[in-house]
Amino acid sequence: MEQIVGNHQIISIKQLMKALREGRENSERFCFIIGSGASVSSGIPTGAALEYQWMEELEKTCGMEEIREIAKNLENHLEYDFKRIEDDWEKAKKSESSLSSEYYFDIYKLRFYPNHRNGYHYLENIMSNKNPGFGYHPLALMLTDGTGSNLVITTNFDSLIEDALFLYTDDKPLVINHELLAEYAGDPNIKRPIIAKVHRGIFFDPLNQPEETNELKGGWRDVLGPVFQSYTPIVIGYGGGDKSLMKLLEDANIKMKNGIYWCYYEKHGLPNEKIQTLVKAKNGYLVRTAGFDATMLAIGNALFPDKIGVHEAEEYLNKRTSIQIANYDKEYKRLTEYESLSDKEGVENRGSQSENDFKVEIEKMRERSDISEKERQERNQMTAWDYWRQGKRYYEGQEYEKAVESHSIAIQTQSNIALFYNDRACAYHCLAKYNKAISDYDKAIGLDPSDAVFYENRGNSYFDLGEYEKSISDYDRAIELDPKCTYAYKHLGVIWKKRADFDKAIKFFTKAIELDPKYKDAYIKRAEVYRLQGEASKAMADEEKAAEL
Repeated sequence: MEQIVGNHQIISIKQLMKALREGRENSERFCFIIGSGASVSSGIPTGAALEYQWMEELEKTCGMEEIREIAKNLENHLEYDFKRIEDDWEKAKKSESSLSSEYYFDIYKLRFYPNHRNGYHYLENIMSNKNPGFGYHPLALMLTDGTGSNLVITTNFDSLIEDALFLYTDDKPLVINHELLAEYAGDPNIKRPIIAKVHRGIFFDPLNQPEETNELKGGWRDVLGPVFQSYTPIVIGYGGGDKSLMKLLEDANIKMKNGIYWCYYEKHGLPNEKIQTLVKAKNGYLVRTAGFDATMLAIGNALFPDKIGVHEAEEYLNKRTSIQIANYDKEYKRLTEYESLSDKEGVENRGSQSENDFKVEIEKMRERSDISEKERQERNQMTAWDYWRQGKRYYEGQEYEKAVESHSIAIQTQSNIALFYNDRACAYHCLAKYNKAISDYDKAIGLDPSDAVFYENRGNSYFDLGEYEKSISDYDRAIELDPKCTYAYKHLGVIWKKRADFDKAIKFFTKAIELDPKYKDAYIKRAEVYRLQGEASKAMADEEKAAEL
């Protein structure tokens, strides 16, 4: 490949990382232009691989003579003379090399003639059940780290970027699947990650015809032009095979304030003349890389060294999964206890047909769950979560020794779930084994230092050991994490009552009552303090309220 750019415009991945780090320190915003090369490690073929596959399928099913006839019928709809494509195809077969990415849309049209919609189903099948590869993890982190580099522009139809954001972050992306929504891609007030799909998503009648990809549709051009004044583009896995986005990037009127970084796979040599000319004209740089995953690994190592890696990903995903399972279990329990909740809360229309039908459905689910767990137990296939639920049932039945046993098996089966240690600690606490409880709470907090309940529970164990300073520290931390941590306020009130600081005690009991006006024990404790202060009328009012509750 002829070299058009100067040697000073060809840089290494290390130099790109230096530019990224220093740019971010100076509030420079980056965006990514992602092409099909980024999807290869996720099991989705590149455009070039599909070209080769489609030509093989055409030749096998139709034969070259019929393909020439189809091409003649479509000659007004193809971008390139088919003789040129055919010649390059013969060369590619002999050398087992790729065809030019510029042929993608012509070959697509030939392959799926006469009904191009079959091509959408073909692509949909290729992309189904694919998971984002390694490189999408650092990409997701960069899009959500709050520095303003929150935009991806992609010609791909797949959902790998949004899937990675759902997997590895708590941010929900704004996915612009259609040109009618293009204006949102350039909105500086949107802080969420933005995924701009310039050829639409796979479920939005994707633009996959030569005549559809000659120009950007709708408002894309008007929106993306100014974007490059705010964002420095980093191109990865994109070969410029479509004319639409490439025309925009090549346009002399499209100014790129800080140039453009175009990553290319060094093993395949320099990118084509068109790309080199663009990079030279925009005062940009070609970046030598070993592919998408290698590039994103370098970004991860440079910017997020504490978040990428097998163990780090495992911890994050396990934590998210455990939260989801625990929440699901909580909702399941709430549903199965609907009748008792109705009694307590006075739900109207109890006994109505719809409510009775609901209870029947709940009972079906409960029976299925019980049978399923029993079958797993008989086959020795109980999961860690099965043992955890078993332990919860023992705990609720005040069988604390059995609860400890079940939670211990859960921990042996899956040792990195904070909730398991917390719940075993609760059982130890009820057995007055406070030091063992504290040891388990320590482990739970080590795994998840953001859960207020773990600090509150450890504070309870320190309280029962008489270690009030440590108890106060834990309750304060619980309130810091969750200002509505009602029980922590009550317990602080009890400690200050013990220390005869009645004003502080009343302050904390009052805060607990404000948060939960039905907190009977807080009224009783505050009444005790009022009596110690000689305020009999206030004490009586609290006692009456407690009795009413």
